[in-house]
This record gives sequence, C-alpha cells and structure tokens, in this order.
Amino acid sequence: MRSNFELASLAWDALRPQWLLAIGICVLHSIIGSVVGSVGFGLGTLALSGALSFGFNRTMVLIYRGHVPRVETYFDGFKHFLPTLFAFLLVSVIAFVGFILLVIPGIIAIVGLSQTFYILQDDPGMGAEAALQESWRLTWKNGHMWKVFGMGVLSLLIVLGGVLAFGVGLLVAVPLVSVMASGLYEELRLDGEVVGGHEFV
Repeated sequence: MRSNFELASLAWDALRPQWLLAIGICVLHSIIGSVVGSVGFGLGTLALSGALSFGFNRTMVLIYRGHVPRVETYFDGFKHFLPTLFAFLLVSVIAFVGFILLVIPGIIAIVGLSQTFYILQDDPGMGAEAALQESWRLTWKNGHMWKVFGMGVLSLLIVLGGVLAFGVGLLVAVPLVSVMASGLYEELRLDGEVVGGHEFV
C-alpha cells in the first residue's frame, strides 16, 4: 500500500491537466454549501449535504482515476437522494454521540465512517447502512485506522499552509487534499478487495 506522501504526489500528478476544473468544483461546492447552510437554521445542511458530498467525492475520485468529470457530475447525488440523506444523518448522529461520550470515541467514529460517501459514489445501490459498514471494514477491520488518521493530519497541514499563503493557497490546497482523500479511498478499496471485500466496478 502506498504511503500518504506517495498519494499526495499521485494526486498532484492527477490534477496537473485538471487544475482549473478541480478549483472550479471546489469553489462551487463551497458556495453551494454556504447557501445551503443558511437555509432553515441548518435544515438545508441536514437535507442536502449527503447528496452534495456524494457528487463532490465522485468528481474528485474521477480526477484521481484519470477521468474528466463533467460539472453535472457534482449533482449526481440528487439521483440517489434518500441513500445519501440517510448516510449523512447516520454518520452525523454516530459522530455526535461519539463526541458527547468523549472526544476519542468521536474521532474513532469519524475515521471509521470516513469512506462512506466514497463507497456510495462507487455503488449507490448498496444503501446507507451497508456503506457505513463497508467503511468501517476498510478502515478499522482491515487495520488502516492510523493511515486514515495520518492522511487527515497531512491534509490539515496542507490546508493550514494554504491559509498562511494569504488564503489564496486554498485554491491549491483544497483540491489537492480532496484528490488525496480519493487516492486514499482507492488504496483502501483495492486492499479490501484483496482480503475478500466488496468488489466495486
């Protein structure tokens, strides 16, 4: 399995021909997220974040895989609105309960369920509960908790670097960490298939 630094390098290479598209999608995601978050005192976020996360992750995965996503791909989650809604609610509730119990269980939950929307964008038909279970298997049961956590720390450092670069660096940092996360998912997915997991197409 590749190291997180190798995945960062691969993400950079995948972005080279698609920087403008990736930046545009990230800006679009940020704008729509802000608008949605202002609707109904947070109800917009609860209702639409699942579908938006699905579409955003799909575009980043396609970029990592060497494909050129269409802008319309970003809205693919609305074709699977109920599974993405249920997945978002389940992940949010589990993470919230984890942080209420203490911070560590919340972190464990976030790491364990971090691959949920990547899994769904590959196989929307599997449903929310199965996607959560598969995410838990790929991260915890397969022994990759620290790899996922390490990617989170590396991504945070890159984003902080973007902030320190007068904020303009975020136009590079956010697409980069998003495609890096897609690369991490690919590594976990392929390793999961080797040990007898769910096969995605």
